[in-house]
Amino acid sequence: MKNHSLTIGTLILSLIILMAIVGPYLPVVDEDLTEHLYLKYEDGTMVMPPFPPSQEFLLGSDRLGVDLLSRLVIGTRETLLVIFSVVAIRLLIGAFFGMGAFYSRFLKVVLQVWHQVFSYIPSIFLLVMIVGIPFFLYSPNRPFWFILVLALIEVGRVGDVIFKYVSEIAAKPYYEAGIVAGGTAYSQSRRYLFPNIKSQLITLIANELGRTLFLIAQLGVVGIFISIAFENDASGTYYAVNTSDSWPLILSTILKDMWGVKIIPFSAIFLISITVLSFYLIGNGLVKNINKK
Repeated sequence: MKNHSLTIGTLILSLIILMAIVGPYLPVVDEDLTEHLYLKYEDGTMVMPPFPPSQEFLLGSDRLGVDLLSRLVIGTRETLLVIFSVVAIRLLIGAFFGMGAFYSRFLKVVLQVWHQVFSYIPSIFLLVMIVGIPFFLYSPNRPFWFILVLALIEVGRVGDVIFKYVSEIAAKPYYEAGIVAGGTAYSQSRRYLFPNIKSQLITLIANELGRTLFLIAQLGVVGIFISIAFENDASGTYYAVNTSDSWPLILSTILKDMWGVKIIPFSAIFLISITVLSFYLIGNGLVKNINKK
């Protein structure tokens, strides 16, 4: 039987990755993301941004006069890099504590404290508070710290999930029988733990990718971006300027655009939604393959 879920999900994600790699070099894409203050038509009419869809702007433009299609394509690479980096760090550390907590009482306490400390406050509020600290705000390595903080605040939850997976399998009769037979922790993990949590881990990875993408989208809505720069105006006052090209940037004016130029937020929401859908479909498809075996 064909695995339609895996096929469709892989196709969607492959197209998105291809857009990230090849997209910036397509002739319809403005790699420089040029801002247009106005457009002047042949009849002398001047139009201010955002511009409607046209031959020059296939999807229209954002409020800075930047071609919306180009903005989406250019932002794909950064968006994927951020979410995959965050989830990779989160899962590696979470797996260490989740597996370690099963064998070490100390690591179990650390994991419980970590999970409890960061579980009472919504992640978006924590991120807003943490990345607003001067060290993170003014650091030249802000993108690195942004990714690290985004990964670490959810490590406790992921580690707790993995710990529960391991504990459930360890309670099975065959695992206890292996211990009685003299099996070591390594041999038990190789024989019973890893083979039996594959499907749960795949589901967890797919969920974390989607969760992370939605979270950075929320941060875009409230004006928290991956990278910023500081510029000063004529009065000498410094102000923060976003330098990120990721999809959430497009959602920063959603409150205005929802009542005026709906194509701006809907374009980003559409890309975010189909990307999350591809993660779900691939995860579901891989689990089906494993269960067949």
